Amino acid sequence: MENLRKKYKKVDFESHFYDQSLLDALQSRSVPPYYRGETKTISWTSAINMPQVKRMANLLDLCEARLAMMDQQGIATSVISSTAGPEILDDEDSIRVCKTTNDTVFHAAQQHPGRFFGSAILPVNNTDAACFELERCIKELGFVAWHTHTNYGKTAPEDTRYWPIFKKAAELKAYVYLHPHVPESPRLDDYGYILAAAGLGFTVDAMITTTRMIISGLFDEIPDLTVLLGHLGETFPFLLERMDNRMSGVGIPFPQSKHTKPPSYYFKNNILITTSGNASEAAFGCAQKALGNDRILFGSDYPYEVVEDSVEFLDNLSISEEEKEQVYWKNALDKLNISC
Repeated sequence: MENLRKKYKKVDFESHFYDQSLLDALQSRSVPPYYRGETKTISWTSAINMPQVKRMANLLDLCEARLAMMDQQGIATSVISSTAGPEILDDEDSIRVCKTTNDTVFHAAQQHPGRFFGSAILPVNNTDAACFELERCIKELGFVAWHTHTNYGKTAPEDTRYWPIFKKAAELKAYVYLHPHVPESPRLDDYGYILAAAGLGFTVDAMITTTRMIISGLFDEIPDLTVLLGHLGETFPFLLERMDNRMSGVGIPFPQSKHTKPPSYYFKNNILITTSGNASEAAFGCAQKALGNDRILFGSDYPYEVVEDSVEFLDNLSISEEEKEQVYWKNALDKLNISC
């Protein structure tokens, strides 16, 4: 099995970490979101608490443990991104923590050439500062992407106030990784993190945000924008035929709808998906059939998932060697010009 894991080159598009500056900023807060170091728990809302006891050491260790895992699993290159938090801070803290976090990723990439690419975290609620920081990250630090989340507390990425950042990303030829975040909803609060997060809430929030991005006309406004979704497409491959049928965007009498093409068009032209956090052969088959093997990239979701399981799942799929190579690294080169 060891040799099999190293058989294919791999580019990992979802590898998370925390910079200590974020935890310090969250620790100083008295209202959500805040962090309490004694329990290693982040409270995103008054009802949603995320324990990080098992993962915190690996989240904070950007290089040593991560590189050991990458070597063991045959991952040549990882795109490193901050887990949620910096975007929701007050403006001054957000600008400072985002810059510090991005600098930490840059220094790690400098120390380990070829092993890490950066995906910028941005102070999104200050649009000018976010665009400035993204340009710095792409042009000066050599980053390849902007990593953002499906909501920023009371607001979300499809809001037109954030469109200048998407336009800047497209201008800089940087893709956008849209990662789920805990949504604020009274129907989730009473069951806490188990429902509000990866169990279901993440997917629901990703579906709503991505769909709103489509029907708001964001992709029509920025046709060369590229967005990545994790978890084998956040259930969209299963739903696209019905969505096309019900919201084709062509001649429908709803003035709120700004998109001009069926939702599936944007998945075949603007949106790529990764394998992160979804080890279902049925889900992979659905994604492959709905979108094509050339729209799927490898993501480990480290350290929230067991990377060995993610690699073993893909290695053992009943697809061809060429299709596995596409997912592991060839699509990264062909679609995003990222090589390992």
